[in-house]
Amino acid sequence: MTGASSGIGAAIAKQLASEGYALWLTYNSQDRAVLEVAEACREIGAAEVHHSPQDLRDSSSIAGFAAAVKETWGACHVLINNGGICPYQAYEDITEDDWDLVLETNARGSFVLTRHIIPLLQASAGDKSIVNISSLAAQVGGITAPIHYAASKAALLAISKSFARQLAPDKIRVNSVAPGSIQTPITDKLTPDNRETMAKLIPLGQFGTPDDVAWIVSALASDRAGFVTGATYDINGGVRIG
Repeated sequence: MTGASSGIGAAIAKQLASEGYALWLTYNSQDRAVLEVAEACREIGAAEVHHSPQDLRDSSSIAGFAAAVKETWGACHVLINNGGICPYQAYEDITEDDWDLVLETNARGSFVLTRHIIPLLQASAGDKSIVNISSLAAQVGGITAPIHYAASKAALLAISKSFARQLAPDKIRVNSVAPGSIQTPITDKLTPDNRETMAKLIPLGQFGTPDDVAWIVSALASDRAGFVTGATYDINGGVRIG
């Protein structure tokens, strides 16, 4: 899985570890943090834990990761695309380079990685699954989230639905989750005014936790969701209903 060093990614990794998965965790810059997550996963009960750096904007980095997984395992059962960035910028401050950075990381990078991992999923026996971490911002637009982030996560929803249709003959399920306001290092960067604005929009009256996302991701990754593909699961405290 990508983006495993903190927040939602770390919670997903630990949840899967508790279920006995063998894990390969990738990260971009938080090397010390991913080491801590990897050690926690081993202690929790992961069958095996590997970790490596990965730049989702670098196709050679993605290809190298896929090659390493193939050499080590030969196949894989689950891909979780969680890696991404969310620079908080007002729309008038977003340059074309800023736009490209976010879209290339969050959308193109996940697409390229998925394409590299598909043969490893096809080579595996049993249930096979891809889970993509999108966002409430993809569904309702950026309220406090920046426009380029919302656009990248909307693209990821479209990528998920397209792959769900195209990979169904291979019995590879593809689903998404769309978290709303979750307490993570990203939301820690919000200004007090933005935090107050977001909290007022949540009918349940509180931010979610990474664990609120992790258990749904683990269910979608497993054969418990064997007849679910092309779906998007909302985890937003009631901000978007229906």
